[in-house]
Amino acid sequence: MSENQRMNDVSVDRREEIVVTEQPGYAASEQVSRDVAAERRLRLALVTQIIWGILGVLEILLGLRFALKVIAANADSGFAAFIYGITKPFLAPFTALVGTPKAGNTVFEVTTLIAMAVYALFVWIVVRAILIAATRPTARTVRRSVREQTPGGPGNERTTDTTRRG
Repeated sequence: MSENQRMNDVSVDRREEIVVTEQPGYAASEQVSRDVAAERRLRLALVTQIIWGILGVLEILLGLRFALKVIAANADSGFAAFIYGITKPFLAPFTALVGTPKAGNTVFEVTTLIAMAVYALFVWIVVRAILIAATRPTARTVRRSVREQTPGGPGNERTTDTTRRG
């Protein structure tokens, strides 16, 4: 016979379940505890990895823009036009912040460097706030108790208890 019992379903953050299996001469119970809050924090940690990945792509694009401006790349070439076009919206808030030194066709675009620093700082703050909420690494505890009764009466019992996290 097997039955499932909810032990502590009132709590929002923690759920426990005990599964009992009984057969003649054998009884086993397994207690599964789910920490719902920890599972949520683990999902948030995955979100932070995605955020860092998006920042990495943005930083690469802005770095390419800066390098193309410094080496005076032809703005009419397809690659340069693509990089300039895709990064332009991200530089819009910083456009008139400081002057842009020029030497011939070479442009030292300081606003790009400032944008890279500001976006990195902003993402770092957001990720730190998320990681503060995700501090507990384990989300599940399993406790198992097995009682075996061998032939010969009630004195011939063996009980094994194990607890596992992860």
